[in-house]
Amino acid sequence: MNSKTIRSQKKSLNRNPFNEKLLHRFYLEALYFYSAGLQKKKLIPDGLGDEIKTSKLKLVVPEDSSKTNQSGYRQDFSLYFEGYKPYIPVEIKWKSSDFKAKHQVEYIKNNNGFLVVLYKDVEVEVPCVEIEPVYFQEWMARRIFTLTGDSLASKGISAESSNKWLVALRGEPALDNFQRMRDSTKQYFWAFANKSFVTRQIFNLQKNDKLIFLFFKSRKDSMALKKDIGNRNIDILGWAEVQITDPYYICLEGEQADFFETQISNVSDRQWVHFIDFNILDEEFGTTNKPILLNTVIEGSLNDSVVKSTNNGGVLTPIPQSVYDTLSGTIKTTPREV
Repeated sequence: MNSKTIRSQKKSLNRNPFNEKLLHRFYLEALYFYSAGLQKKKLIPDGLGDEIKTSKLKLVVPEDSSKTNQSGYRQDFSLYFEGYKPYIPVEIKWKSSDFKAKHQVEYIKNNNGFLVVLYKDVEVEVPCVEIEPVYFQEWMARRIFTLTGDSLASKGISAESSNKWLVALRGEPALDNFQRMRDSTKQYFWAFANKSFVTRQIFNLQKNDKLIFLFFKSRKDSMALKKDIGNRNIDILGWAEVQITDPYYICLEGEQADFFETQISNVSDRQWVHFIDFNILDEEFGTTNKPILLNTVIEGSLNDSVVKSTNNGGVLTPIPQSVYDTLSGTIKTTPREV
């Protein structure tokens, strides 16, 4: 019996819906705060030098355009370390056999860089970090809601965000900086300190989220707020309710990059590198006519949020909708001196 070949035109389902950018996000979060069993020291290869260790990592810059070389190649990340002035270039691939473009290989090799992959299927000419795929899968499972929200927002399809945030800043210098920013540009922005707690929160911030900047001074001058501050009197110096337009970027050059900085000699020395952009929905400035007793406004999670935000230099802190509404209503109805 003769057999014949049956011709067909297959239309297969795309079973690789994720592009390499997702690996970039995974590695970035792993360097800054994500763990779930993944050891940070294994995210950077040994043998690059005593200064090149995760314990000395100061700043991670994604796709730094200032480092684009003559061939047009721009590495996926530039890593900056304490006590080490040059940056370390990093390339991210699904597997090591994908790392084959000559200009990429030469650049990483000549600049003390390294490769990060989920599967090392061939040897390469540069140091290589291999991360077990299960860590990527677990990260995806934990972060899928935030990631899909970011993706929808980037296409302008997102629903109205329900996320609410507080940035509590004590003292007049912070207020002066905010007003100086507001008076100098129509594109409003703010920068957060280069600390691990900051990055953990800022990567959860999404476009269209709402945030209240609360500027206040305490009637007690202690450097740090205690856990329970409900019995304290405060003077509200001002507030601003804003809506996020760009939830995260790094700015290293130009007037905005230096807006909150003092003299900087090296990128790794920068203190204010994590930026957000926003529109101001409502605001009011001027000291309240009388002090506000915090326990009339702050209870439960808001008490903890004010303490956490203030004691960490005014970092982003999530708050529930009900607490946001209470705080918003109080600050908007409290008389103040103009």
